[in-house]
Amino acid sequence: MTNSHGQKQTTQPPMADGEPLNAQIYQRLRWALILGDYEPGDRMSIRSIATELDSGLMPVREALQRLASERALTSANKRSFRVSELQPGQASDLFFVRARLESIATELATPMMTQGQIERLDELARLMDEDIERENIREFLARNYTFHFTIYTAARNEELVHVIENLWAQSGPFLAQGVRRHGMSQEWRLFHSKIAAAIRARDASLASSLIETDISWGVEEFRKLASHET
Repeated sequence: MTNSHGQKQTTQPPMADGEPLNAQIYQRLRWALILGDYEPGDRMSIRSIATELDSGLMPVREALQRLASERALTSANKRSFRVSELQPGQASDLFFVRARLESIATELATPMMTQGQIERLDELARLMDEDIERENIREFLARNYTFHFTIYTAARNEELVHVIENLWAQSGPFLAQGVRRHGMSQEWRLFHSKIAAAIRARDASLASSLIETDISWGVEEFRKLASHET
């Protein structure tokens, strides 16, 4: 797929074999939202997406309607779709909910993660730092997703993971926009390594606290914007 910046994308979404076409399109579009390929307010053209994916209009419309039902998109008469535009206060609230839920998932997951999963976290933290050095934001965001959901899926609570993933689709365009505009501090860049170390030590309290602090970047960033508008 090509993102809103006109760049051809190669990183593929997590997919399940044998899914119906509309479900596959839904996964690809949700992945694009999570990685910030679309910005807040971007129009999602049914015809353009269908042409790009070599698909009929109906599976694309069904995928977009599903994303709209999950509040990742807004729609008018189920025909016109756009990426949701939130006021800064609303975006701050969204990251606040994410921070709390992801902290819970991390606390549940920490005692259950395997050595192999923890080593994978270490590897992803190193690769993400390289992505930042190379200013490869999209690869960073893809690995960031893999890092976090390697943890959350280990919690073995499918309902919790499902809710968190929907929140990522809603917040993805805002996170990517913030990273592109402001970059990341050195302190924030170290968080993933610290999280992996806390999980390796089986310190669930510390790991969950670090995750909450990591996600709370969005809370504070958009709270500042909200205060400037009042």
